[in-house]
Amino acid sequence: MEHKELLETINSVVNQALANTHTMTIGKVIKLNAKTIDVQPVINRVVNGESIPLPIFAKVPPIFLGGGGSSIKMPVAVGDYVLLMFTERCFDRWWSGSDFQSPLEMRKHDYSDGFALAGLQPLASALDVPGVITITGDLEYTGNMTITGDLAVNGSINVIGGDVVADNISLKSHDHEYTWTGSAGTGITGAPQ
Repeated sequence: MEHKELLETINSVVNQALANTHTMTIGKVIKLNAKTIDVQPVINRVVNGESIPLPIFAKVPPIFLGGGGSSIKMPVAVGDYVLLMFTERCFDRWWSGSDFQSPLEMRKHDYSDGFALAGLQPLASALDVPGVITITGDLEYTGNMTITGDLAVNGSINVIGGDVVADNISLKSHDHEYTWTGSAGTGITGAPQ
C-alpha cells in the first residue's frame, strides 16, 4: 500500500510541475500597441476539473522574420490568431537591451515571457498549402530588388520618380500591342508598333 501511495504522490507532484510549465498556446489579438500586442489565450486551463479562461497577456512582442538588417513585417489586426511561445527564463533584461545577463527574476516557462507568432488559422479559415511563394495583401517594398526571370503583372504598373531601363519592352493591352527596343542603360527608345 505504501508503494502505491508514494507513486501517487510522485505523479501528483510531476503533474503539478508540468501544469505550470508553459511552452506554447494559441491566442487572439485584442489590442495593438506601438511595438507589442495584447493577446487573449483561447484555450482555457482546467484546474480541479473546472475550465478557467486565462488572463489577457499584455505587451507581447510579435515575431517578424528578419536578419542582416532586412525584415519582413506582416500587418497584425485585432482578431488575428497567434501562436504564443514562452521562453525558458525571464527575458526582461534582454528586452531592455542587455545581453549576457542573469535573468531579472528566476521564473521559468512563465506566461510573462511570451512572444507571438502571427498567421495561425483554425481549420475553417486555414490557408491552402501553395506550390509557389504566394503573397496576399498590399505590399510595400523599400530597398533594391533584382528579379531574374520573367515578371508577369496582372494590373497596373506605376513608375514614380524613376526611369524604366531595359533591352526590350513589349506592352499589350486589350486591343493594342506596343514594342520598344533599346539597349540597357539608355532608357526606352523607338516608337510604338
